[in-house]
Parts: sequence; structure tokens; C-alpha cells
Amino acid sequence: MKQTLKKLLERYHHLEKRERLALEGLGVFFGLLILYFVIWSPTNQYYEESKAARDRELSLIQYMRGSEKQARAAKKGAGASASGKSLLTLVSRAAQKKGIKPDRLQPEGSDAVSIWFNGVAFDDLISLLKQIETKEGVHVQQISIDREEQPGTVKTRIVLRS
Repeated sequence: MKQTLKKLLERYHHLEKRERLALEGLGVFFGLLILYFVIWSPTNQYYEESKAARDRELSLIQYMRGSEKQARAAKKGAGASASGKSLLTLVSRAAQKKGIKPDRLQPEGSDAVSIWFNGVAFDDLISLLKQIETKEGVHVQQISIDREEQPGTVKTRIVLRS
């Protein structure tokens, strides 16, 4: 190795001045290329990716802070209506008061209930839904209504959410 280095230095010293300058310039150019591609470029890329990740996380935090009140309100109301009664009980009692009987009631998670009616008067059904929404704050999430043969009666499936 020492011999090879001596030979290269000897050869360098025997070059003309212009050739040495060209070789030195080429060495500086390759040194700068190595500096850029090995050190600067990866460091800059890491910096930009970190900055983008920080911005995404900051955006998420701002969104979460903005919806904090809504989330806390939803947590308090989960499984119960505004009056504090269970949604299943509330719907069942409201239907009894209107004189209609659901064929089936089924809980859908902690804050929703599915109700099936067969042969119920359409006007009574709409009156029930209006009463539940205005007095208890329960909203219709999904509804499917089919006409029955008897005029004014329907078959329906409703999903209510508090």
C-alpha cells in the first residue's frame, strides 16, 4: 500500500502544472459530489420528512382539540337519551303511549336501537317519530318503509340514534 501511494505521488509530481490543476479540480468536484450525496442530501431529506410528519401530527392535535367538546358530549349521552332513560325503554314506552306495538326491538350498540313494525298506521308512526325526536332528542338514522295491502298501513324498519 505504501508503495502504491509513493508511485502515485511520484507520478503526480511528474505531471505538468495544467494537468495537476485539472486533476486537483477533478478531485474537488468528486469530493463535493460525495459530500452532497452522502451527507447533505440524506440529511435534508430526513429534515423535510420530519417537518411533514410534525405538520400532520399538529393538524391531528388541532382537529382533536376542536372536536373535544363534541366527543365528551357524545360520551355522556351514550346509551341514554337526553332524559337519562335507556333508548330501548324510551322507544318502547313512547310507542305504547301512541297505541302501537313494535314487532321487534333490538339494540344497535350503545346509542342506537332498531325497531320493526308490521301493519302500523303511517300517521301514527310519523307522530311517534316526531314525538321521540322533539321531546327526547332521538333521531332517525335509517328508515325503510313498505306499503301494506290495507290502505294507510305500512311495514317498516327504523334505526334510531340518541
